[in-house]
Amino acid sequence: MSRQAVVLLLIVVAFGILVPWYKGFAFLDPRMIVAYACLALLFVAPASAEAASAATSVKKIFRVVAYGWGMALLILVSALVTINLTKWQGEILTPPLEVCAAALLFSLTASIAVAAFSAVLARHLSAGAVKMVLRLGFLLVLLAFAFSSRMPDRWQIFLDDHTTRRAITRLAWEGAGVCAVIAALLLRKMKK
Repeated sequence: MSRQAVVLLLIVVAFGILVPWYKGFAFLDPRMIVAYACLALLFVAPASAEAASAATSVKKIFRVVAYGWGMALLILVSALVTINLTKWQGEILTPPLEVCAAALLFSLTASIAVAAFSAVLARHLSAGAVKMVLRLGFLLVLLAFAFSSRMPDRWQIFLDDHTTRRAITRLAWEGAGVCAVIAALLLRKMKK
């Protein structure tokens, strides 16, 4: 078995079985579902940076997105199966359908936008530079989350008000729309 296949198997076991088993019912929190859906970006970003070149086709972008989004979907389904096997309550436990749909659509459109962004960048930068730009972007997002507790109180209160199930679902739908527009613009730019 190749090294990459072993790493993917370990990721599926860790995030599809161990984390939900440890988290229990807390795994069904909308924030967790959105985070799991967004795992696709962690697969799409490096794959699209490696595949990106000046001649990257839309077909190639969609293959990379299918791979990354498919992996995230596999992990999320595995996690939901784990929850149901370990915390069986006599009926199937799932997060609300609207949360799942919004999270998965956001994940899909964001994945397409990231892959298209990589392809557009590859017209001007090397594959290594494209990877560095994507890593820097992810690092900035992680830093924002890590230091969110140090924000002014007014901002923290605002964020607390926007982490309800309804607010997260609305933000995911809106984010999907924004990412879809960005992806469409980037894909159009690629065709020129």
